[in-house]
Amino acid sequence: MGYMIYSYLIQFLFWIPLTILFLRIALPLVRAPFSDPLVGWVYSVTTPVLQPIERLVPRWRNLSLAAVLVFWLVASLEQALLMLFSGHILIWLLNGLAGAISFALGFMIVVIFVWVLFTFFQPRAGSSIVSIVQRLSSPICNAFRRRIPAVGPFDLSPALAILTLTILRLILPSVIFALAAKL
Repeated sequence: MGYMIYSYLIQFLFWIPLTILFLRIALPLVRAPFSDPLVGWVYSVTTPVLQPIERLVPRWRNLSLAAVLVFWLVASLEQALLMLFSGHILIWLLNGLAGAISFALGFMIVVIFVWVLFTFFQPRAGSSIVSIVQRLSSPICNAFRRRIPAVGPFDLSPALAILTLTILRLILPSVIFALAAKL
């Protein structure tokens, strides 16, 4: 019971920086406008940490490799704390990679689900959150929308995107955890 509480506390505390770092990675990829208050806030919070690292680790197109590296290291630190500092550092890093992938896929599942809710309830169109959620979910849903047409008035692309992301969330970290267990 005590370990479960400790585990939930660690996961909750790391959820905050992982969310902010994931947004720092994802927002430039979907070309979210810097003038948006949420985007500006994410940049203002992460720039002091990432700026020194970006001098050493260059950007690749719109992808901040420094943000990816810090995201992975934070996820690795979370896994190390969850494992109570037992094991080899390579196991921590592989588990951190699995944790980062699982977090990113889970985050995108929630974003797509929220976007579907927005289509039902139609919140204020100019809202910052609505715009960011739409920008994040559209590339994934559009990939399915191009291949699978709407069935009457129903767009199945969000459901298929969530299903695919859920399957990937089950498979990819399991493969990485299995690889880490062999070390």
